[in-house]
Amino acid sequence: MNRDQALAKIKKCMALGRSANPHEAAAAMRQAQKLMAEHGLSDTDVELSDVSETTCAAALNAPDWEVFLANVVAQAFGCDVLWTATRKWIGHKPRRQMAVLFIGVGSHPEIAGYAWQVLDRQCARQRLDHIRQQPKSCKLITLTARGDAFAVGWVHGVRQHLQAFAGDRHQRLLDAYKASRFPGGVGRETVKSRAVGRNVRDDSRVAGFVAGRATKLAHGVGNDALKALPR
Repeated sequence: MNRDQALAKIKKCMALGRSANPHEAAAAMRQAQKLMAEHGLSDTDVELSDVSETTCAAALNAPDWEVFLANVVAQAFGCDVLWTATRKWIGHKPRRQMAVLFIGVGSHPEIAGYAWQVLDRQCARQRLDHIRQQPKSCKLITLTARGDAFAVGWVHGVRQHLQAFAGDRHQRLLDAYKASRFPGGVGRETVKSRAVGRNVRDDSRVAGFVAGRATKLAHGVGNDALKALPR
């Protein structure tokens, strides 16, 4: 019996330990304690086994609207979100790769990761459409700034729909998991807005907000929520 199998069995025993039958409950808890001792597992190990994570590939130097969307999605599904960077060797050259890591309980990270990818693609498409509607005389830096302003507005607009999916949050478990997973702690980086100081009008943000509010999100139950999001 490996560690994961032992954890699964211990959790079943603990569930039986809540039985109304005192003899059955006592036997189940004795079995759980025996398995924990045999495999060197603590109560914390059993608790943290409910925490999982989902990793989604991301572009280098993610813009502020993309980071904002990841935070909004994580909050809606009761998750924490981290941005991670790794180096992968391609031939003889190292290449930096970014990823979004959703951490939560049960299936929440999987659903959050799926939601972020779907909404990220949808927002990016509508952002590009907005950029194409701008005057051809605009500089590239202005087009980028207006597109980002539109996208931030879009995330604000779609945020209210995501509240319908809101899941339970187990912050104590998530903090304990992160402390175990990243013993050196996690750093913080400031994301710069590419729209600050540029020729960006409020109409880009308003257009994004209206487009985000128009996004249809049907509420699903459990993993059915994966099928409920627009593709």
